[in-house]
Amino acid sequence: MNDLAPNDPDLSYKRALARGVLSQPFDAIVIGSGAGGLTSAALLSLEGKRVLVLERHAVPGGCLQVFKRNGYEWDVGLHYMGEVNRPSSGMARLFDKVTRGRLNWAPMPDVYNRIVIEDRGYDYHAGAEAFTARMKEYFPAEADAIDRYIALIQAANRAAKDYFAERALPPSVADARHAEVAPPFRALADQTVLEVLRGLTDNAELIAVLCGHFGDYSLLPDQASFAVHAMVIKHYLDGASYPVGGAARIAETMADTVRAAGGLVLVSAEVRQVLMHDRRAVGVVMADGQELEAPVVISAIGIGQTLRLLPTQRAGAVPDAALALCNAVRDMPPSQCYVALNIGIEASNAELGMHAANVWSHPSNDLVGNWRRYAADPRHNPLPLHFISQPSAKDPSWPARYPGRSTIDICSLTDWSLFEPYASGAWMRRGAEYEALKARISEEMLAEIYRHYPQVKGRVAHHELATPLTFNHFLNRERGDFMSFAQTPQRFAQRWMRAHSPVDGLFFSGQDVTGAGVSGAMVGALVACSAVLGRDLFKSLRA
Repeated sequence: MNDLAPNDPDLSYKRALARGVLSQPFDAIVIGSGAGGLTSAALLSLEGKRVLVLERHAVPGGCLQVFKRNGYEWDVGLHYMGEVNRPSSGMARLFDKVTRGRLNWAPMPDVYNRIVIEDRGYDYHAGAEAFTARMKEYFPAEADAIDRYIALIQAANRAAKDYFAERALPPSVADARHAEVAPPFRALADQTVLEVLRGLTDNAELIAVLCGHFGDYSLLPDQASFAVHAMVIKHYLDGASYPVGGAARIAETMADTVRAAGGLVLVSAEVRQVLMHDRRAVGVVMADGQELEAPVVISAIGIGQTLRLLPTQRAGAVPDAALALCNAVRDMPPSQCYVALNIGIEASNAELGMHAANVWSHPSNDLVGNWRRYAADPRHNPLPLHFISQPSAKDPSWPARYPGRSTIDICSLTDWSLFEPYASGAWMRRGAEYEALKARISEEMLAEIYRHYPQVKGRVAHHELATPLTFNHFLNRERGDFMSFAQTPQRFAQRWMRAHSPVDGLFFSGQDVTGAGVSGAMVGALVACSAVLGRDLFKSLRA
């Protein structure tokens, strides 16, 4: 038979419909198959629920997917992961749970991040003591400031646990709890990264080194909340790891957990609207008009994108609180956007002698000034930040899968204004001017690669640029903002960024519930499923 089996990992919505596998009832429908969606679906599946995951793209995984060209493979959005190297950590336990222990991790070297300012390099060492000692070697006169910095990182993370756990509670009981847990968290979250660091030191070089990885939260340090900075630093403080087999293995293993419980993960499955009855969510309406019902609908595609699926054009169809939330969402600024150049090299990592550490490269220690100079004229000024990753050097399975080849990803901070004129064009058909812009940016990014890795020059076999418009197309974004709302103090003060939506039966999951990125999306899913089940799922992850 040519038809796919119901549990085939590549089952499309149309084939599922044709085979009749959607006729059996589902306990929950999850919109979106990124880290937040698949984690939500896997957690409910492990509770005995039959879950249907709907992904509009042709491949599941969101930023966890990979793409292949000309005999090479690149990750889309995951470049390294913290905490999973400690089996007792909550993140390691969460991964182990939703993948049923079928995902393996390879530790990165002790130096996992390297901050480069002009030509000066600063290494991030794994382990709080090693990291602190190394920073003090670089900046011996700033020892006290470095100690106080680490203390603030720890304090912010302690406060964050209770602050985000409250977001799983029903609105009727959340207010009293919020009043208790908010003050310790907001004391730090209401300040920007730069405000906190300038309160510790006036050493511009040290400040630049400590927030030189701000691309991890896609916002400049004068705008980003210190809370997100602290959570990212803590996440990587003990080092970083990489999934054996590439990022797609995360999505594959979580999807297998869903299928093992009788659920489905469908691709090419676009949701047109949330199905409502008596102002309660009871399922979804697909792009072809088909209605699929379930008592619980979880959306992991972003709060703003989810609200656009509500039938707000019909008077009285949704609660007034949902209409008010639509207005609140419009006031939230997006995270910054990037261009990503994926490079294939005709040589192995061993042959090239490539180090597996990530590189964060800045033209000067005035990180905010670098951006402002670029944004004043992005068509002619140099890109203000480059992040360089070597996925093939991190994955021990790579040499067997792609012998004699290696890959590099370089992601560079850019401005939406460069790409907005081409936003109305179709993917792969945006015209010669757009292609010329891509070619110019690609050359600049390749020059940055050759500056750090001159041995690569002359051995590049393929390179391909993804722009903010690429992220719009594949991730259903509007300004290339793959990390959704900017992680400002304003964002972390919002009470509506929580699991319970204003519509009964509809829950929010993913990175908008807690923090952005893969780990943030997965914690957001943990919050969402705690809300759905009415039980604290965090307890099962505690040592």
